[in-house]
Amino acid sequence: MAQLLSCHQSGQQASKNKTHIEDNSLDLTYQDTLLKFLALQDFRDQSIIAKKIAEFAQDKYFNNSGYNWIFLAYNYLLDDKIDSIEIALKNLDGRKLSPDLLVLKDYFKIRANFSFNDVTTIGIMEQIIDAKEYALENKSRFSFLFFNLLANANYRRADYNQALKDNESWYHYHPNRSDAHVAQAYQEIKFMQYIELHDFEKLKATLDSCKYYANKTADSAIIMRMYNLQAQYFFSIGNSRKAVEASQKYFNYLSSSKALNAYAYANLAKNFLNNHQVDSAIYYFNAGLQFIKTHKGKQNKLFYYQNLQVAHALKGDYERAYFTLDSAYQDYKNSTKSIENERINEINTRYETEKKDQAIKLLKTTNAFNHKIMVQQRWIFVILFALIFSIAFFIYYRNKQKLLKNINQRIIAENRQLILEQKTRQNQLNPHFIYNAIANLQGLISSEQKAKANQYLILLSRQIRDILELNREEYISLDQEIKSLKNYILLQQMRYQDVFDFEIESGNLDVDDVMIPPMLIQPFVENAIEHAFKNLNYRGQLQILFNQEADQLHIVISDNGWGMQSYQKNNAHKTSLSQVITKERLELLFNDPQQKARIEIKPNYREDKSGYRVEIYIPLVLYFN
Repeated sequence: MAQLLSCHQSGQQASKNKTHIEDNSLDLTYQDTLLKFLALQDFRDQSIIAKKIAEFAQDKYFNNSGYNWIFLAYNYLLDDKIDSIEIALKNLDGRKLSPDLLVLKDYFKIRANFSFNDVTTIGIMEQIIDAKEYALENKSRFSFLFFNLLANANYRRADYNQALKDNESWYHYHPNRSDAHVAQAYQEIKFMQYIELHDFEKLKATLDSCKYYANKTADSAIIMRMYNLQAQYFFSIGNSRKAVEASQKYFNYLSSSKALNAYAYANLAKNFLNNHQVDSAIYYFNAGLQFIKTHKGKQNKLFYYQNLQVAHALKGDYERAYFTLDSAYQDYKNSTKSIENERINEINTRYETEKKDQAIKLLKTTNAFNHKIMVQQRWIFVILFALIFSIAFFIYYRNKQKLLKNINQRIIAENRQLILEQKTRQNQLNPHFIYNAIANLQGLISSEQKAKANQYLILLSRQIRDILELNREEYISLDQEIKSLKNYILLQQMRYQDVFDFEIESGNLDVDDVMIPPMLIQPFVENAIEHAFKNLNYRGQLQILFNQEADQLHIVISDNGWGMQSYQKNNAHKTSLSQVITKERLELLFNDPQQKARIEIKPNYREDKSGYRVEIYIPLVLYFN
C-alpha cells in the first residue's frame, strides 16, 4: 500500500513538472512572436499580429497569462488607440511578472505617451532610461527597443552625438542585425544624424552603405528612397543641380506608385529654389499646399509660405510676396484657434471620463455594501450601527471630495485665465507693428525703390516669423531676444532713414542659457524710436544693456532723445499702455513672492535734462532650471 502511494505521489510530481515545462515553452513562444514583430514591425504586414492574437486566444493558458494583455496593448498601439493601452496594462498591476513581462509592460506604457515627432519631456526621458537599465540588468532580449526611443528623443532634442551612440546601441542589441532591412534602417538613421553633424566624409560613406543594403532588401520602395537620400546629400554639399535630379527621380517614383506626400513636394520645391529655378519652385510649393488641403493633412504650412515669399521676392513680384506673408499670418491664426479647440475638447473628454470612473467606483462600493447587509441579517443591530457609521463617513468623505474638487477646478480655471490673459496681452503688441511695417513696405514699392524694398521685405519676413514663432513660447533664450531686437531696430533704421545708432551689450552673460519672456523689451524700444528721436537736431543713440545682479537679470533701455517732454507731447497714452501691459505680464509670470520683478522709469536722466531710461528687473531664469 505504501509503495502504491509513493508511486502515485511521484506521478503527481512528474505531471506538475511537465506542466511547468509546457508553460515555460508557451511563454517563450509568446516572446518569440512579439520579438519578431517588434524587431521588424516597420518592414512587415502589421495585420498579421491580429491573426496571431486570435490563434493564441484559443489557448486557455494564454488568456490567463500576462502576455494576453501585452498582446492586446500591442494591438491597440498598431490601431493608434493610445488611451486603451494603459487600460490594458492596468490588468497586470498586482501580478507577479517575469523580468521580460515587466520590460514589455514598461515599453508599451512609455509608447502610449511617446511621440516620434515632438520633443520628449524630461519625465519621459527618465522613464526610458530607467526601463533601459532594468532591461540590460536582466539581460532582456527586448533591450534594443529602449535604445530606439532614446535615439529618436535625443535627435529631437538636437543632441546628435548622443543620438548616434544610442543608434549604435540599438543595432548592437537588435536580435535581427543580419537582416538587410535592419542594417539598411541603421545606416539610414546614421545618415540623418551625420547630416545634422555636418560630417560630410562619413555622410558619403554612410550613403554608400545605405545603397548597398537597400539593394540587398530587393524592396523597390527602399531602393527608390535612396534617391531622396542622394538629394539630401547633394543639398548638404551645395550641389543643387544634382540635388534637383535625385529629388525629381524620387518624386516621379512616388507619383507613379500613388504614394506622394507633402514632404516630397516640399523637398523638390526647396531644391528647385536652391538651384535658382524659381518658377518650378513656386509651382511645387503651391502644389504641396494644395495637396495638404486636399488630403486634410496636419503638416506645418509655414515652411511653404516662407519659401514662396522668398521665391516671389527673387522674381521681383513683391505684391505676391506680400500676399504670401498675409496668407502665412492667416494660417497661423487659424491653426492657433484649431489647437485651442482641440485642447478644450480634450479637457472635456478627460473630465467626462473621470466622472464616469467615479460613478463606477461608487456603484461597486454600494453593491458590495448591500451584499454584506444581506449576508449578515442576523446581526441586525450591529449592521444598523455599521450602516449609520458608514453613511456618516460616506457623506463626510463625499463632501470633502466635492470641496477639494471645487477648489482644484477653481485653481485650474484661474491658471488658465492667467495664461490666456498673458498671451492676449502679448498679441496686443504685435498688430500695431505689423500694420506700420506693411504700410512702410507699400510706400517703398510705390516709390519703386526695389532694392530697398527687397531688403526691407527680408527683414520684415524675419520679424513676422519671430512674432509667429517666439510668442508661442513662455520663455525664449536671451540670444533669440537679442537677434529679434536687432532685426526690429534695423527695420526701424530703414524706416527713419538712419537718424539714430544703436548698441546692444550682454556683458558676460551666457545668452544661450539665460531665458527671458518673448517680446518683453520691444515696446520700450519702439517708444524710444517713435518719440525720442522725432525731429531731433542731432544723431540719436539707443543703448540696450543686459547684465546680472545677484539672482536677477537687469535690463536697461536708454536713449539721448527729447526725454519726458517728447513722450508726453506725442502719445503718453500709448507709452503708459506699454508700461501697464509689461507690468501685468511680469506680475503674471513672476507671481511667487520670492520672485520679484519691477520696472523703473527715469525720464530726463542726463545732465542736460534730455534722454529717457527704462530699467527692468526680472528673476534670472536659466535653461537647465
